[in-house]
Amino acid sequence: MKYFIKNYLFFLLAISVILVHQFIFQSYFPNKNLLLGNDYSQHLPNLVFGKIWFHNNFLSIPWFSPSFCCGMPFFADPQTMYYSFQQLFFIFFSPLLSLKLIFLFFSLIGFFGTFYLTHKSFKKNIYISLIAASLFLFNGYINYRGVVGHITHLSYVFIPFYCFFLIKSFENNKNKFKSILYILISSLIFANFIYSGSGAILIIIVLSIIFIISIYAFLNEKLTIFNYLFFSLLFGLFVSLSKINASLAFLNNFPREYTGLVFENYHQLIINTFKSLFLYPDISKFNSSVINEVTNNLKIHETEFGISIVPLIIFIIFLTNFKKIIFNKFTLKKLITLSFMIVIVIFAIVINVSNNELGIFLKKLPIIKSTWVNFRYTAIYILPLIIMSCLMIEKIISKENNIKIFTFVCLALILIQNYIYKENYYHSQRYNHESLEKLHFNKELIQNLKIENTVLLLDKNKKPVITIQRNNLFVHQLSPLLCYQPIFGYDLKSLPTEKITFDKINKINKNLFAYNGTPTLVNENKAELNFFNPSCFIFPNENKCVPGDLFKESQINELKNFLNYKTFNFQLSKLQKIFNYISIISFIFIMTCILYCIIKINLKKD
Repeated sequence: MKYFIKNYLFFLLAISVILVHQFIFQSYFPNKNLLLGNDYSQHLPNLVFGKIWFHNNFLSIPWFSPSFCCGMPFFADPQTMYYSFQQLFFIFFSPLLSLKLIFLFFSLIGFFGTFYLTHKSFKKNIYISLIAASLFLFNGYINYRGVVGHITHLSYVFIPFYCFFLIKSFENNKNKFKSILYILISSLIFANFIYSGSGAILIIIVLSIIFIISIYAFLNEKLTIFNYLFFSLLFGLFVSLSKINASLAFLNNFPREYTGLVFENYHQLIINTFKSLFLYPDISKFNSSVINEVTNNLKIHETEFGISIVPLIIFIIFLTNFKKIIFNKFTLKKLITLSFMIVIVIFAIVINVSNNELGIFLKKLPIIKSTWVNFRYTAIYILPLIIMSCLMIEKIISKENNIKIFTFVCLALILIQNYIYKENYYHSQRYNHESLEKLHFNKELIQNLKIENTVLLLDKNKKPVITIQRNNLFVHQLSPLLCYQPIFGYDLKSLPTEKITFDKINKINKNLFAYNGTPTLVNENKAELNFFNPSCFIFPNENKCVPGDLFKESQINELKNFLNYKTFNFQLSKLQKIFNYISIISFIFIMTCILYCIIKINLKKD
């Protein structure tokens, strides 16, 4: 109690920061038009499908979903998140309440993770750590990704806690039980990145972690922490092998390569990066500066990385006092860790600029070549910049009262800069979640939900009508052929849509027609049914088919199970079976070790 009374100002400021943050951003769930971010059109139906699957099949792997694309892989999609915190909220709460709770939960994870990382790992006082936590809490990358619907990116907020537990393991190396406990917790956090659908930004996450650990190693001159990092990542990969192998099997059958979005020169990259990090992104200037062969223009959320003007002010003050600051001796260990940081910065720069040989080489590497919005790598800078700026505060301000005043000024600047930000784009998002909300409250429908028909929406000229709500149609027991699934290409070029036939037409209005097909309809000439066999998209050899094949007439019972959200018989690859066992055994082993370490630590205390 004395600690709370002594630091009442700190607690008052921390609570105020969190409340203002939630006041600003919870207003987007839903926005002023009672709608959600456009990209929830992919992830919200996936999470609601996960709820239905959990109700029917508990924790068994949801390999496939009949809800979208007339049958498609689900677990193998790198962006699905059945075994994640996001899905956990959706199992128990309505979609809208789940989003609100998810945003609050991940906000608190980011805030407290950064606070503990700065305060405990980097040994800064509570006020400097509060500045760091507030900067990370308000960073534009996470907040506006959450608003537009990039819910898979939210696991980025676990990076501070990952680094905190890893450093905690390293610092407790003389207490083996504590050291093992913390490194195993960090490995589960890393596995969480993969299972929560963050595969698309895994390189950003790993490079951010290496950057932060390099800063710690630089300050403490202890390179052996990288051994702990290696084993933490290794254990996390063991737990994740099932998801990783399934995703790679899926992606190998549908390689996705787009011409990368790059700047013509370094000057344009620096100007846009500076604005996105410290000021406000200028999307018009950005689109006029980049070479973009994929879309007409990028939307502003792709350029949001803001950590406010505060770190910039700190850097300027630091530079003006540079001659007065005493630095420790520069050693070989510092040079090595500094080299790691420089290499990461060089990577993030060259991959964003055209006509440089290193950048061209990097863009040909696996995983990287599947990512075309290279400007996303700017997210690597967010946490390192926050930490470095807060490390500088102690160098320029020594008196505690002055630090408190400076903290108040910094927090005021953060809140003002975020509060006055133009909201028009985010309040104009137009995904309607109403049908999914109604499904949650219709318990009978959830229990009996199944896919009755396929559907294709066409206008009077028989041209496809692509609506942002198309993945919601499973609520009406329809599986849309033209669903939203980027793995098949943004225009679904890789999906053999011509194989699905439609035998019924319903006129919705004078310019909209719904063409329906019966999944169990038999094509007697080919002995095929009228629904994709999703196992062929991942394991075609094992199931004696090719990607895009339909269920065989002899598989009518398997199809009926699939349409009723139940498991059906199919063959996994031998490698997938092995990795499934490795993942579950690794997870059980780690959880057992964690429990054992906790017991031993508590026994020692007694």
